[in-house]
Amino acid sequence: MKYLLALLLIMPGLTWAQWSPSRTVTTTIGFAPGSGNEISFRKASDIVMKQNPGVSFFVETRPGADAAVASNAFMTAASDGLHLMVPSHMSLFVTNDIWQRDIKRFEYNSFRPVVTLGKSPLVLVASSKSTVNTPQEFVKYITNGKPVNIAVGGGAHRMAYEYIMIRTRADSKLIQQVSFQGPAPAVQSVAAYDGRTGTEFGIMPVAVAKPLIEAGKVRPIGLTGGPRLKALPMVPLLSDVIPGLRVYAGWTVVLPPQTPTVIVDWYVDRFGRAILSQEYLAWAEQNYIIVDRDELTPQGVMAYAEELRTVFAPIARNIKVEK
Repeated sequence: MKYLLALLLIMPGLTWAQWSPSRTVTTTIGFAPGSGNEISFRKASDIVMKQNPGVSFFVETRPGADAAVASNAFMTAASDGLHLMVPSHMSLFVTNDIWQRDIKRFEYNSFRPVVTLGKSPLVLVASSKSTVNTPQEFVKYITNGKPVNIAVGGGAHRMAYEYIMIRTRADSKLIQQVSFQGPAPAVQSVAAYDGRTGTEFGIMPVAVAKPLIEAGKVRPIGLTGGPRLKALPMVPLLSDVIPGLRVYAGWTVVLPPQTPTVIVDWYVDRFGRAILSQEYLAWAEQNYIIVDRDELTPQGVMAYAEELRTVFAPIARNIKVEK
């Protein structure tokens, strides 16, 4: 049966309209539960399921090495359209190539891209117990010769941290990043800070930090990208005091290598429609997620990948990351 299906998929004239998932699609996410990858995929896939009765998805989180563990495993996933992965832009397209080069078994363009689910500016947050309230106070705080811990949970977050360290010339022996297997545990660490346990600061997507910001558990200090968010008008841009700091978290849907184009086209069409629905667009705005219509095709995703590599790969190569 498998061989018959493979043959049918490559027959001339077969289109995406004649293919759809025959059973539940397993979606792999290389970060702990609560990541922007997961929340954006769950929203988009929920709309896909409503628009396509009979289609269903199962999400499997597989954290480790900034998603390199999940991507390694996904290289051998069956290319039958029943397996998806939702990597982060910065990790897959830039930092895995450099910071995880000793363990990765894939390239930035190994997988078949579908669409970008969205992008979220990163936010620097402080514990509610911290005395720091503004970007200016933060820069002064990390350059005053005292030890400070900053939580990060992904490649883009680490890139923002490293950029801050470079531009402020803070002492890396005193100002240290604490790595988590995703942004949700990173922001939870900031919320738990009591002066002894937890981390006083953290960097993660605004979309992930939103619940704890609204609950008053963490305080937003500044955004890593611009312009300012309408929903958070009082939160300034970190680039006002750290020039050039423009880093976003972004998430894309990919299929295994060698997946037939007929299957890729089906996912491009279905997820593109879901993302452009009023339901998804309204949800994205409420959660500080930007939808880029230029990245609703495989070509658009890869064009952005090349842009990211041009800007950030030289920076990543000059950063010494301890194993």
